[in-house]
Amino acid sequence: MLKGAKTEEDYKRVKEAIEKLDGVFKVDYEMAAEVVGVDYDDEKVSKEQIKSAVDSLGYTLIV
Repeated sequence: MLKGAKTEEDYKRVKEAIEKLDGVFKVDYEMAAEVVGVDYDDEKVSKEQIKSAVDSLGYTLIV
């Protein structure tokens, strides 16, 4: 769940931030459901690192 993102631009910023992390393969989002899906290699990047990248933008990612 993604909290604090309201517009398409917000979701694009979050997507771009997550995609920059090493080990992330694909990022999708569904604005209506406030959901961000991330396909990643958990040996290269953790849920906590993904959450930190999103939180640093001022949004809250609930993992």
